[in-house]
Amino acid sequence: MGIFGGETDFIGVDIGSTAVRLVQLRKTMGKYNLVAFGSAQLPPSVSQSDSKLDMQALAQVIKKLVKTSKISTKNVVASLAGTSIFTTVVKLPPMEKSEIAKAIKYQAEQNIPLKSEDAQYDWQVVRENPTTKEVAVMIVAAPKVKTDRTIELFEMADMDVIYLETNGIAVARSLISGSEPLVMVVDMGATTTELTIVENGVVSHVRTVNSAGYALTRVIAQNLGLDNTQAEQFKRKFGLSQDKLEGQVFRTMQPILSTITEEIERSVKFYADQYGSSVTKIILTGGTARMPELGNYIKASLGLEVSYGNPWVNVTANADVSEKLNQNAPEFAVAVGLAMREN
Repeated sequence: MGIFGGETDFIGVDIGSTAVRLVQLRKTMGKYNLVAFGSAQLPPSVSQSDSKLDMQALAQVIKKLVKTSKISTKNVVASLAGTSIFTTVVKLPPMEKSEIAKAIKYQAEQNIPLKSEDAQYDWQVVRENPTTKEVAVMIVAAPKVKTDRTIELFEMADMDVIYLETNGIAVARSLISGSEPLVMVVDMGATTTELTIVENGVVSHVRTVNSAGYALTRVIAQNLGLDNTQAEQFKRKFGLSQDKLEGQVFRTMQPILSTITEEIERSVKFYADQYGSSVTKIILTGGTARMPELGNYIKASLGLEVSYGNPWVNVTANADVSEKLNQNAPEFAVAVGLAMREN
């Protein structure tokens, strides 16, 4: 089982900090058709806990959701969040694919802070210099304790893990078409913001920023004297609107948002310096991306085109669920991308 990565029907399962989301697709005649989908809220911290009791509780949530959503397969493609994995891109001289495979172990040991016996590695060539034939290879390493825990969790839920994938790869698959030459996906969740640069359909750069929705809610609560529930409501209702509440919510969140935009800018510059290619477009996704005026703020801060990703645009679904799908589209980008995984 690879991290990148048979069966023909999969259920994509995205276990986030606050919710679990699942999607089952079926591909026929080159098109993805929605079979089933669902989501369920999770108690705080349960999804990150290694406690057997918490794992059993999470497994029961998944099991119940599979039943209520009428999922018809036990084959799971699960995600590994950015906080669980290490990613690096190394440059190698011209060599055969078999030689690259041999070089990866050494490169991983030199560039990733995990002992080889404690990690599961995977890799893919992300680009080749047409002149020198030098190749850039992305190496992904996941701690075995994390991959083993994920497999055990789904066994508790009577499911079979067929593939493990990174959030970045899943999101890129669900949101980016082959006609997009170079874009960055900014996936703002509850605890992290994942930056993924995709060039010609290939994930070429991944960075995780440890600031996202929770941090924004906390700072609103602290600065405006609200409890977390009220602060979350203010964030979702007013967002970055400067003409609401005299711009207090915006000003409160701005330092954290500035940190995120600075990290975006740093990644864009790094990529341009490394490969001579400039990101000109950002695609926003994730639950926190639904904050009012966030897209306009990023556009003004960075001078880049910004759009909102919708993972359902390449999925055929019955008309009676279309409105529900679009209401929560950003939150399902990972799950849809996982379900699109092919053999």
